[in-house]
Amino acid sequence: MKTWLTLAAVLLGATAVSAAVDKEQLKKELIAMEDQFSAMAQEKGVLAAFEHFAAPDVAFIDTDPRKFRGPAAVRERMGAFPPGAKLTWSAYFTDVSDDGSLGYNYGRYEMRGPGPDGRERVGQGWFLSIWKRQPDGSWRYVMDTGAPDRPPGPPPAPKPAN
Repeated sequence: MKTWLTLAAVLLGATAVSAAVDKEQLKKELIAMEDQFSAMAQEKGVLAAFEHFAAPDVAFIDTDPRKFRGPAAVRERMGAFPPGAKLTWSAYFTDVSDDGSLGYNYGRYEMRGPGPDGRERVGQGWFLSIWKRQPDGSWRYVMDTGAPDRPPGPPPAPKPAN
């Protein structure tokens, strides 16, 4: 009987903690973090921003997350960012877990920089950042990925005349 009472108290305590989470406030925090992240990339450079906002265990899908985690993952992915290129992004959608420990933003990004011919190239796409609340209460991203827009396909074939 005592075990059941203890379990019930733990479950009720967990429910009270999750009920106390202000998800709307946490969403605002994540949007602000994403904005600060993008602003730092403009001011101090892409690598500096990605290093600053990374969680100690950060990983990326487009590098091998089994091999590159933490600072090594950031340097592997962002260290060869083209000189003179600028990366900007903004969240379109944000959500957080019910307990307030994880959250994510997705939205649009744009990269501008000189191409091989010296003329400016522009690339756009979608990004996803997964954020985790750290023991000190700050948010750090644990996963980040982007997918460039697909170029438009060929125009449809003309319909034969009847």
